[in-house]
Amino acid sequence: MLHMKNILSFCFLVFLMACSSSDTPTTEKAGDDDEMEEVSSTIVSPGNVSDIAIYQSAPYFQDNAGYQGADFGTLPSNRDLTFTHVSGKSDSQALNEMITSLSALGGGKILIEKGDYKFKEVYVESNIHITIAAETIIDMDNSLGGKNFLFNLGFRENLPRVENVRIVGLGTTQTRPKLKLTKFNNTFYRAMAIGYIKDLLIENFTIEDELTKGSAIALNPVEVDADNANIAENVTVANIEMRGASIGYGLAQTNVGKNILLKNLSCQGGMTCRIEAHTGRQYDLGVDNIVIKNVASIHGKAAVLLQPHSVLNGRVLVDLVKAEGSSWTLFLKEGFVGSDSKRREKGNFAPSSTFTNISLESTDDTATLSFKNFDRYISDALIPLYKTPDFTYIPEDANHNFSSSGVLSNEAPIVGPSVATIFIDASYTLNIPAEKDILLTGKTENRVKILDRR
Repeated sequence: MLHMKNILSFCFLVFLMACSSSDTPTTEKAGDDDEMEEVSSTIVSPGNVSDIAIYQSAPYFQDNAGYQGADFGTLPSNRDLTFTHVSGKSDSQALNEMITSLSALGGGKILIEKGDYKFKEVYVESNIHITIAAETIIDMDNSLGGKNFLFNLGFRENLPRVENVRIVGLGTTQTRPKLKLTKFNNTFYRAMAIGYIKDLLIENFTIEDELTKGSAIALNPVEVDADNANIAENVTVANIEMRGASIGYGLAQTNVGKNILLKNLSCQGGMTCRIEAHTGRQYDLGVDNIVIKNVASIHGKAAVLLQPHSVLNGRVLVDLVKAEGSSWTLFLKEGFVGSDSKRREKGNFAPSSTFTNISLESTDDTATLSFKNFDRYISDALIPLYKTPDFTYIPEDANHNFSSSGVLSNEAPIVGPSVATIFIDASYTLNIPAEKDILLTGKTENRVKILDRR
């Protein structure tokens, strides 16, 4: 019966893809109204691409990337637990105590009952599978000290690697658990801080952010000594929607990591997937085999950013990526050497990195852009759409600021038109699509498919 259900779900997905492809115009204007350019069969996923009823999170391991942990099957009652509020203890303390005792038994399952909780730095240990009930809301517990992480997944120094962890939400896009990043002060906030871990699954959540600093789900190195660090491996992040992302951050950021699958993700504001070697550059560590499938940027900066810094990174595979009213779909950047870079040359991504099914639905007035990019990347024809000199900006954003002379700071977000489907100034080789294989729709006047600044 389950096998038949999976077949029917797959057929439904294929049908939606076919409908999307057939509904997409096969021709579009290419600058001059008298010139028409043929567009290939680029696929655009319809609707909310994080909807698990349509876009299934499984398989969790694709193109040699993602979660491969083991299930537990039937467990004795002392290893199959239910969590709710505990009198006299903070939610974080009570859940951490349950996790520690369960891990000591060899691991097991925890069901977090429906409710409203406040967490901060829940340390998830090896062989812990957490399921969170539908209609649950988890907010940051600002009464506690420590870092502003809801869940800490191996991001602690001098400890063994964490292995085989799941954090899974139940419910539809309307009822699944909400993870809230409520701005309390101007520090970094994360829903999931990921460090030294192998085989991790994060699935089916809505993240509600208040334009805070920091990507909601971030992979960072865990220092061993001044020259070496440990990183995450075999991670799947699937079927997540984020709302209210800051311009400089977004949903998922892989500073380091190996065999990472980012799948069925949608981000309103900011960037959906930031693939960069920022915090790894001091150890000469970056990413290898990052697989991005079916992600969307809504009224943000970009769906996918690549920035190698000074690190020689492995391949990145990107397929089915769309932007709706964002500045770009792909933002492919040249490397650079930072003051703390261990390797003293520009970095890159492997030339086998490939991008397919890339689309932008362009608008005139919903895209966000870092102010520093305004003079560098915007054509004269688009400048009036930013309503200069009185820019439309977002004062609630953590990156919003003015210089002492009253000019917007470099990272401050301004709001205006979509610019191009793909921006590239990277000198290293990447397999970007030909223009005929890129889809640009909506407000296309003075927009381009590829803005090449190499």
